[in-house]
Amino acid sequence: MNSEGKDTKEPCFTQNNYQSDDQIVIALDFGTTFSGIAYAYAIKDKPEIVTILDWPGLEGHRQPKVPTVICYDPENASGFTWGAQNHKREVIRGMKLLLDPAQNMPVYLPASGTNNDLKVLGKSALDIAADFIGAIYKHAMTVIEGEIPKEYLDMCQKQFVLSVPAVWSDKAKDLTLKAAKRAKIHPVTLIKEPEAAALYTLQTLKDQALAVGDAFIICDAGGGTVDLISYEITQLTPKLDLKELVPGKGGMAGSLGLNRRFEEAVKELVGEDQFYALRRTRGFAHAVEHDDLKKIFDPLITDIERLVDEQVNLVKVKRMSEDHPKATEIKGIFLVGGFGSSGYLKSRIGACHPTIQIIQPHDAWSAIVRGAVLSGLPRKTGGISIISTQSTRHYGVVGRSLYDEEKDRGRPKTVDCYGDTRTSTMTWYIHRGEDLGRDQKLKFPFYRTIEGAITNSALIFREHLLQCESTAAPVYPGITIKQNCILTADLSGVDRSTFKQRTSVRGTPCWDVHYDLVVTVSSAVMKFSLEIKGKEIGSVEAKYD
Repeated sequence: MNSEGKDTKEPCFTQNNYQSDDQIVIALDFGTTFSGIAYAYAIKDKPEIVTILDWPGLEGHRQPKVPTVICYDPENASGFTWGAQNHKREVIRGMKLLLDPAQNMPVYLPASGTNNDLKVLGKSALDIAADFIGAIYKHAMTVIEGEIPKEYLDMCQKQFVLSVPAVWSDKAKDLTLKAAKRAKIHPVTLIKEPEAAALYTLQTLKDQALAVGDAFIICDAGGGTVDLISYEITQLTPKLDLKELVPGKGGMAGSLGLNRRFEEAVKELVGEDQFYALRRTRGFAHAVEHDDLKKIFDPLITDIERLVDEQVNLVKVKRMSEDHPKATEIKGIFLVGGFGSSGYLKSRIGACHPTIQIIQPHDAWSAIVRGAVLSGLPRKTGGISIISTQSTRHYGVVGRSLYDEEKDRGRPKTVDCYGDTRTSTMTWYIHRGEDLGRDQKLKFPFYRTIEGAITNSALIFREHLLQCESTAAPVYPGITIKQNCILTADLSGVDRSTFKQRTSVRGTPCWDVHYDLVVTVSSAVMKFSLEIKGKEIGSVEAKYD
């Protein structure tokens, strides 16, 4: 049975059709309020995506997601219940949001006591995320093992995909990867949640009236975040290709805020003691009057309307600047995610944009996890590709430029070992709004001078990769620029004859070291490597503080 209760054909597994190179793609939508897992075998032209529907604590009730909550046993540090299991005390909610504390919380989202809960337990956000991810993954594998021969599953190559909010910082993505690795899920590919939703949604619409040049906006309204991404169709056959139009936008505006403010409204109405008794009854959902419900919903809806308006306007302005024949047209706005299924949200967005079709896809709640599976399937079977994305930030480093008496007047300056006067300026390698081809390799030239002996330690360079979200990239270091990560490049194994020897103004030997930092851009993360004269050599480690 599938999530709609319809019969589906399961893959046929017999002893003589086992292949050691068969692949299973397992995707996890680790959500703020609900999480789900889906999988598919890449053994057919049109693989069937199967969602996990049976969960501990929900016996007799099948659904594609389970609550993202965890409850620890105070008498057993390693013991906990999760999801829909019977919890004997207050559960920890919103654990996902703690992985990116730098995000701005809206004023209407009540403060959570989760951080205090963690202090009492002596656990970090990474600890509880890893525990939950490990538990849901272990359960999913048990379900999968019950459906196919275990020897076949053991033989399959496993590819894991994990979805993350588009608005998340690179540090939060790194923490997510660490949580997955600690949960024994490795290696993992990350995908942005609205991108996953786009893959699934447009895959289901491939046979409908789509045309090259059509523009779509994906609004992923989940439990903790709302993400907006826009795409344009660049090709229909032999596969559907999409390019991202403008930098994605989003914020902490998910339905978790509704849940918390609803609970606060009930507490205010009936008191703290009665609240906990009422919450266990069916009457809990009807404890607040209609006008009060509207007050609870409106701040969140208004935030989402603003985000959608911004994305619509940015898409139209960009396409008009390019003299696009469909510059003022947007084919549709897709509402996905748990709150994206809300009829009230659809009516409000539709009222703001009467000329744009507002679409709530079938299976909107599980669109992300299904799309995440699609992203992991071979291109020939996936049928749809994101060919380029838009950078949401400027990325660069502080460089030591030759001092210009006219342009740099008043700036601090120093003299280098060759007697040249220099000042600190920004060198931007990726600009906000820049088209980044999928799996494109970007080369950033670096130059270092070593004065004195060339030791192994002298050939380990640490560089602060910086970021800025301003529209225009600053020329000089300033308060709008934040650290992204620390990159450590190890050139200790490089042949010393590669470096050019010179002499400093003090008569000491110096070596000029030129190398390229290579950045490969995937769906949600940047991967770093090192090249000298076009050959990959050495290693690069990225550390997020």
